[in-house]
Amino acid sequence: MILESRSIIFSDEELFLALRPILESRGMAADLPVRSISAKLNDDGDVAATIEMTDGSEPVVIEGGELGPAVLNHCIDQGIPLPRGSYKELAIRGDHVAMIVRLETGSVQSEVDEDEE
Repeated sequence: MILESRSIIFSDEELFLALRPILESRGMAADLPVRSISAKLNDDGDVAATIEMTDGSEPVVIEGGELGPAVLNHCIDQGIPLPRGSYKELAIRGDHVAMIVRLETGSVQSEVDEDEE
């Protein structure tokens, strides 16, 4: 069996675009005064994103339960190919959020007949 693994790493700007629908559903304007976006593992080991504002207002934290679907939907909206049967998980790569896509292909048995070797 062959295991293919791919990392899709989101820049801060791209992550903000992915999170915009969540922010809007919380009643926040799309033109928030964003200073920075950081990603870390929370106490449960899930990826969380924190958006800090330039105006000193309370940071916005988006946990994995909302973050995962937002990132997945953004990939679909941007036309990034995601195999339907693949395993997808969030991770942190450097200072950025990444979606890891894994796909198992091929067979477990060898195609070569032992008598032919």
